[in-house]
Amino acid sequence: MDKEKVDLKANLEIFSPVEFINLISSKQRTGVLIFNFEDKEGKIFFENGLPKHAVYNTFTGEEALYNLSIERNGVITYIDGEKTDEITIEQQNTSSLIEQIEKRRIEFDDILKRLPSFDAVLEKRAEGLGDNISLRKTDWVIIRIVDGKKNIRTVIKESNLPLIESYKSLEYLISKGLIFDKSFVEKLRKDFEKSLNNILDTFSVKNTNSKDWFNFIVDLLTNSGFEIIAGFLKFKDEMIEIDDNADRFIDEAKVRNMKKILFEKIVEKGVEEYGGMIAKKKYRELLNKEGVSDGTF
Repeated sequence: MDKEKVDLKANLEIFSPVEFINLISSKQRTGVLIFNFEDKEGKIFFENGLPKHAVYNTFTGEEALYNLSIERNGVITYIDGEKTDEITIEQQNTSSLIEQIEKRRIEFDDILKRLPSFDAVLEKRAEGLGDNISLRKTDWVIIRIVDGKKNIRTVIKESNLPLIESYKSLEYLISKGLIFDKSFVEKLRKDFEKSLNNILDTFSVKNTNSKDWFNFIVDLLTNSGFEIIAGFLKFKDEMIEIDDNADRFIDEAKVRNMKKILFEKIVEKGVEEYGGMIAKKKYRELLNKEGVSDGTF
């Protein structure tokens, strides 16, 4: 077996930690893998190919090993011959360790697909927890950090949680609607605002009955359980504006339900205003503007 010194350096975006662990294990090397990130460092020490000690952030042992193994950005360096007296990894079967790493990586990748971009800024919902929602300690850690200014990358960093746990908490809190991606909800609000103005543009006559149609929309939303959002609607220059403070109350399901209710009732009001034939013609025109065929959203 080749016992000459082995020094390697690579970008984690190209080579995964598992590839290095497998290489060191197969060569039965003694040395250290050093992980360098923007503002932190991690290490995995090997003795005759077996991981012996790992440290990363506040973690040591297998938890440090698992967290380092799923990092995607940074530089990894191997220095042959480096030793340590510390032993924090008792598992002597590298294959079993790698199997656990692969399980975490798959879980990690699966959650990652459901998360917004790491540049997305997160905000808390205004409604609070609601019923039948229980939170773990890690969930509370994330919620306390989310402030409407920090992006996901910063929230993960400041949480000091194991990566997989921070990902799980973020995915859970977003799926339950307790926190949200501000840019995504801003788009929801603007799209809904556009739909409301499509209604005005199609069914009202400017400077004649636009305000009546605006009041109809506000009253309908209020009486349908969306009074908070309705309170953020403003009528200005013959158009409807939605105050951006509504973002903490808006989500996809609410927008979908509000549009469904509105589109079910506007024909009735249209018939009262213009008669059946004209109302149906205007409704088809509205559906065309919305890019739908039957009022289903």
